Amino acid sequence: MGEMRVSVGDIDLYVHERGAGRPVVALHGGPGLDGSVWFPGLDPLVDLGYRVLAPDHRGNGRSDGGDPARWTVPQMADDVEALIGALSLEDTVVIGWSFGSFVTQSHMARHGTASAYVLMGTIAEPGALANVEHELAVFEPESLSAQVAASWANEATVDTPEEAKQLLADQMPFHVADPTGPLVAQLNAADRVVYRPDVLRHFAAGGEYGMLDLREDLRGVGKPTLILSGANDRTTPAASAHELTAFLPQCEEIVIQDCAHMMPYEQPAAFLAALTAFLERH
Repeated sequence: MGEMRVSVGDIDLYVHERGAGRPVVALHGGPGLDGSVWFPGLDPLVDLGYRVLAPDHRGNGRSDGGDPARWTVPQMADDVEALIGALSLEDTVVIGWSFGSFVTQSHMARHGTASAYVLMGTIAEPGALANVEHELAVFEPESLSAQVAASWANEATVDTPEEAKQLLADQMPFHVADPTGPLVAQLNAADRVVYRPDVLRHFAAGGEYGMLDLREDLRGVGKPTLILSGANDRTTPAASAHELTAFLPQCEEIVIQDCAHMMPYEQPAAFLAALTAFLERH
C-alpha cells in the first residue's frame, strides 16, 4: 500500500493510497482511528481500476494534530476539499463510514464538489446517537454486555494508544450482527490502526461526536448519493439513515441484511455489489 503526506494548509494529512484511476476518497470512522480500516475492504475497487485514497483525519492516525481547537467535523470536511485540490483530483467520489459519514455530510453541505457521495453507516441527525444507550441496555449475550458498555463509557477518558486499542476490541461485538461469531476475533487480529486517544476523548466527551444536523443544508446537494446501512446496526440505525432520503434530491438507499456496522467485512459481497453498481452509474 502506498502512502503520502499532503498539506491542507496548517497541517499535513497522512494518506493511504492504492491503485490508479477514478479517485475514491474514503473517510474513516472513529474518531481516533485511521484510514487503514478501509483495507482490505476496498481492495476489490483497486482491481476494478479505481484509485482509493484514505486519509487519516487531522489529529487521527499518522496525520498532524495541529491546533485541537480545529478538531471539528466542518474543519475535517474542509481538509477533504483541500486534499482534493492539492492532488488535482477529478470526478471524485467521497465515501464516509460512521464518523467519516458525518465529515462527508459536512463536505456535501459546505462544498458539494465531488461527483458522487456514499454515506455508509450514517444517521440523519445527532439525536439518533441516543439509540446507543437503548441498544446497550438490551445487548446480548449478557456475558458480553458489561464489557461492551464499559468500552463506550471509557471513550471520554481513554488515555493511551494501548487502552484505545483494547477499547475497540472490547466494543467490537457491538458492531457486528453476530457478537459471538468468529468475525470479532478476525477483525481484532487484523487491526493495524495507529490509535490517537486524545482525539477520541475530544469528540466523545460531548456525546454527539461533533456531528451537526445538516438536513436542510443537504436539500441543495444535487449530487448522486448512496446511503448504505446494515439492517442490524446498533450504532447508526438504518431507520435514521433512511430519513436522509427525504432531503437528498438524488439519493439511493440500500440496507444490507444480516449486517451491523462493519459491512465491508460482515457482508463483503453485498457491500461491494452495491458500491460498484452505484459507481458504474455515477
